[in-house]
Amino acid sequence: MGNMTETIKVELEEALAKRFRKKAMERYGYKKGAVKMALEEVIKKFVASGEVNWEPYRGSLESGLGSVELQHSALRKID
Repeated sequence: MGNMTETIKVELEEALAKRFRKKAMERYGYKKGAVKMALEEVIKKFVASGEVNWEPYRGSLESGLGSVELQHSALRKID
């Protein structure tokens, strides 16, 4: 059985997205999938670092808040 996948959509500042795309292609080649491979590498390192305290966010999805309210709540917890 293959790995299940999930799509994550994100909006970034245009300049940052272009710089990321350029770096991804420099590292993985100018081919289809380079950005995906680079993003997966970044996410794996981020998750494995253990530097993020996810505890304040547990249960947020069951709160009934919409995505915008959850984002505002998360940002308040970080400050």
